[in-house]
Amino acid sequence: MELKQYLKERKEFIDGIIYNFLPDKPAYGTKLYEAVEYSLTVGGKRLRPILCLAGCEIAGGKLDDAVPVAVALEMIHTYSLIHDDLPAMDNDELRRGHPTTWKKFDEATAILAGDALLNRAFEILAEWDFSPEIKIEVMKEIGKAAGMRGMVLGQQCDMEAEGRSDVSLDELKYIHKHKTGALITASVVSGAVVGGANKESLKALRRYGELIGYAFQIVDDVLDVVGDESKLGKKVGSDLENNKVTFVTIFGVEGAKKEAVKAIDEAIESLKLFKKEKREPLEKIARFIVEREF
Repeated sequence: MELKQYLKERKEFIDGIIYNFLPDKPAYGTKLYEAVEYSLTVGGKRLRPILCLAGCEIAGGKLDDAVPVAVALEMIHTYSLIHDDLPAMDNDELRRGHPTTWKKFDEATAILAGDALLNRAFEILAEWDFSPEIKIEVMKEIGKAAGMRGMVLGQQCDMEAEGRSDVSLDELKYIHKHKTGALITASVVSGAVVGGANKESLKALRRYGELIGYAFQIVDDVLDVVGDESKLGKKVGSDLENNKVTFVTIFGVEGAKKEAVKAIDEAIESLKLFKKEKREPLEKIARFIVEREF
């Protein structure tokens, strides 16, 4: 399997269907819909929906069954980015080489666009024509990962840690396990639930998700120091400007790289109970996470 082609095809697949899951534009309030569409248009690599589809397939499920879940995950991820970029949060004006939603429209519209995407995601899951038991399990998994026991909690902890020099490694891991890792983990696990994974498989895939989520954040921290702004499509050096303790602060650049690679090695090891041909996409995605820029 050639990873670049795999990721390209999966991204194009998601790009080609995600707008079909948006409702028709209303007679009034169309600016909200324009902001939602814009935010989805400037999407990145669609990693979370790709992980969801791969999680379904490694468990033996059909890709089409997991599509609504994959789309819902991307909408939730997009909502989180819209809100993260707001002046009250990270105050970012550029994302993926484009103006952030609040900068393109206005703050109030950006807040509402994020709200709209979050609620639409769960509307899609509620309307999804699938086993009620699996629907409930998937919605619980994603709701926990996205909400006050997951991503939202992580964002709050991250804001409270800003400007503090006493943030420990344990606290930093806690922050990013929730802020970054929770939705990445839920992407893999929810796809596997759709695919009919047993408890042992789900445990292994949860471990995989947690480890690649950890590595993903470490790489982000490294790229904020040594990344190419023109390639990243966003400003670098913001962590330093905001006096944030990061994995680079604790490990140094080279130490952080080694820590990320170690996490990826452990993530790949967690997949050993699956057949080689089944686990190949997730293994290569894991490697991609640490090799994307260094």
